[in-house]
Amino acid sequence: FNLDPVRIPAKYPGKRHFKGKNIGKPSGNPLGKNPSDVWEFLAQEWDELLWDIPNVKSNHPEKTIHPCQYPIELVERCVLALTNEGDWVFDPFAGVGTSLIASIMHNRRVMGSEKKAEYVKIAKERIAAYLQGNLKIRPLGKPIHQPNGKEKVAQIPEEWHNNI
Repeated sequence: FNLDPVRIPAKYPGKRHFKGKNIGKPSGNPLGKNPSDVWEFLAQEWDELLWDIPNVKSNHPEKTIHPCQYPIELVERCVLALTNEGDWVFDPFAGVGTSLIASIMHNRRVMGSEKKAEYVKIAKERIAAYLQGNLKIRPLGKPIHQPNGKEKVAQIPEEWHNNI
C-alpha cells in the first residue's frame, strides 16, 4: 500500500508532540494524513474528506460510447495507492481502456482483455491519443462544479412551481 500518493491534508498540521523525545516537534506528516474510512467520517468532515469524482456522462471530457464507463481519476487513485512504477496492471474487463490509461499515466505496464471488438478499438484510440498528448482527461482532484443557483439550468422550472 502506497500511502503518500493518496494522503489528504492534515486537519491540524501545526499539532506538536507534547512529551517524549520529540517534544515540541510537529507530530504529523508534511505530506498529509491517511484518508479515513468512510464509516469514521464525521458529518462536517464528509465533504472535505470524501473523494468526490463525477460520473462519466453527457459532457464529461472522457465520455465514449461505453454505457458504464468510469473516470480515469477513480482508477488513478487505486494505481497510485496499490502499485509502484514499472508494476503490471491487468484489467480483465478493459472496456474502453480507462484503467489502462490511468496506469500508463503513472508509468505502469498494462495488459487488458475485452470481448467487444468495438471497445478494444476505442481503447487503442484513447491510448494512442494519450501518448500523443491529445486525450481529453479530467484532472485528478479537480473540484466538481457547484452551481450558484443563478444559472437557468439550476433553477426550478416555472411549470413545476404548481406541483411543489
